[in-house]
Amino acid sequence: MAESRTSTQATGSVMRGRIILFGACLLAMTIVASTTLAMLSINSEEEELVSTLARQQELLSHSRAEVVETWLASLAEQGERLINADMFRLFTMEVNGLGNDLTPLLTPGNKSDEGSMLAQQLPMMRSLLSEFASYAGFVSGRIINTSGQTYIATDAATTPLSPLQAEYVKATLASKSPHFAPARMGTNGLTLDMFLPIFPPQFTEGKDAPVAVLMLSRIVSGKIGEFIASSPLADSTLRTRLIQRTGDTFEEVAPWLPEGLRKLTLLPQTLGESNAIPFGVRPSLDGTGEAYSSAYKLPTIDWWIMQEADYTKARSVFVAYSRSIIIIAVLVTLALALLIGGLWWFLIGVENKQTAEKFKQLADTIDDQRLLLDSVNNTITDFIALKAPDGSYMYVNPAFAAAVGRPLEEMIGLDDAAIFGFETARRLKKSDELVHFSGQSVTINETLFLQSRKYHMQISKVPFCDADRCDGIVSVFRDVTEAVEAQDRNKRVVKQTVEALVNTIEHTDPYLGGHTRMLCALSAEVAKAMSMTETEIATVEAAANLSQVGKMFVPKDILNKPGLLTDEEKEQMERHVEHARDVLKNIDFDLPVVEAIYQMNERLDGSGYPMGLKDGDIMTAAKVLGLTNAFCALVRPRSYRPAKPVAAALEIMEDQQSHYDPQVIAKLKEVLNSPAGEKIIANIPAA
Repeated sequence: MAESRTSTQATGSVMRGRIILFGACLLAMTIVASTTLAMLSINSEEEELVSTLARQQELLSHSRAEVVETWLASLAEQGERLINADMFRLFTMEVNGLGNDLTPLLTPGNKSDEGSMLAQQLPMMRSLLSEFASYAGFVSGRIINTSGQTYIATDAATTPLSPLQAEYVKATLASKSPHFAPARMGTNGLTLDMFLPIFPPQFTEGKDAPVAVLMLSRIVSGKIGEFIASSPLADSTLRTRLIQRTGDTFEEVAPWLPEGLRKLTLLPQTLGESNAIPFGVRPSLDGTGEAYSSAYKLPTIDWWIMQEADYTKARSVFVAYSRSIIIIAVLVTLALALLIGGLWWFLIGVENKQTAEKFKQLADTIDDQRLLLDSVNNTITDFIALKAPDGSYMYVNPAFAAAVGRPLEEMIGLDDAAIFGFETARRLKKSDELVHFSGQSVTINETLFLQSRKYHMQISKVPFCDADRCDGIVSVFRDVTEAVEAQDRNKRVVKQTVEALVNTIEHTDPYLGGHTRMLCALSAEVAKAMSMTETEIATVEAAANLSQVGKMFVPKDILNKPGLLTDEEKEQMERHVEHARDVLKNIDFDLPVVEAIYQMNERLDGSGYPMGLKDGDIMTAAKVLGLTNAFCALVRPRSYRPAKPVAAALEIMEDQQSHYDPQVIAKLKEVLNSPAGEKIIANIPAA
């Protein structure tokens, strides 16, 4: 019945499992496909966004860089119109011939002919430079000799060159090419300094060195504003920034700020060390967030044209697109999930109808099997019961109820305390706990009283489990009263037989009177002190009672001889062990009693008899018997000596640790100092 129900449930579970597995696999495939397609589409859109931004920034950077380069080249061309004039070249060459001392040029009335002529030309040259600067749109200009000294300037009050300007003068002289200094903030706005080399007349390019440098300064605030203004064709998210390097400092050229220049702290590490900063995501220059940016360095000046696009704004369309793709993927997945759910619901309905029919057939089979089981339980003589986890009985068979003397209905819900009494219930609970803990069957022997009648029961308990968990314990009580009582009668017969043998032994040797009883009592106490098992203690007690049985076959004249025994007599005396084994070997003690008696005269060092065994080969019960037998012999009188005091006998034992186990000696000493041991010693005179 159970197998049929399990088979039906298993078949239904397999069908249901297959349907669920198919639906789960289909749904998982849909989720994976939707997720993969969505991610591919989103990644493709993101790559397109990044690629487009990179191309836009590259085109804008290069186009604006070309505009700036063209403008700088036009400035250089304007300056070269002046310095290419032969009059300027000749004048600067002659001034250069004066060396570092410009006194003849700058001091009126100088007597030097050359200096006087140059001094007369100086006002004209200054006037030409001023007119050129004014005409070309430069705010100031000056001519500097190769020593860095200014000798012509458009300003009435000529200020000394700054360290940076002096460096650019040297660089222009060394490279023989125009140079542009970083923009600086002047009184009228951002100012750009341009340095042009002046060569002597009829110079050979690449060979002759410049004789002076023309420095021209121009207000560039408006022009730079035009360069970085937003293009009407560019994306509104794009910003153009101009960065320059002044010494070791990087600045943003910002004409719209009052200070004109803003020192930068957020810069790519590669800025200033490469011609371009690659496109990528990095902090924006103003520190307001992240941005897509790239930069292109101008070849003729330490300027970088940087294009920035705010990260959030640049991705706003992409984010909206990604959100739409995700929503579509989720909707597709949900639609398919609903379709799979509907199909699963339909298939489950069909499967449930089939299952219902099978369960109806199964219920009929279960009813038939239940009737058969009830008929067996109602006629069987053993007690059968089912306990709940809380200890109450959920089922008992009629034999159990009849033995208790209660109707079946009253037995349901009772526990062991209500049926057997508190003490018996406490003992039975231990075995119940063992079954619950181990999950295995347990068999115990218990004495029960039912309706004032004593029963010896063998109780087998097994856990009552289904496929999921254990919900109780099935107990089968088998009445073994007749077998137990027969066994008790046999034990009494054996005990009486042993007592008769002991009395016979003690009558054979008057000096053994009371020896056996003392040996039995003392050896049992020592065994208990050594925490030996119940079986070992029973072995010690039985062997102690029968240990002297072999001496019945030793001649009395040898047993009672007052003097020392000869070797031949000693050999006959030691044969009492063989006699004991021959007498006892056919008796079924169900314990190693004969072995313990046979080994109790062995010694740890192998000097004992009959086999000369050593420590590892002698059983523990024999070690206990050997020591206590020797001790009892010492404290009682013998034909060849008087009894020894307990302390002296114990000292002899301690001195013979090569013969006796030190642990057994220690336990013997412990027992002798206990109340039980004192009682045994007190009975020696009376034995």
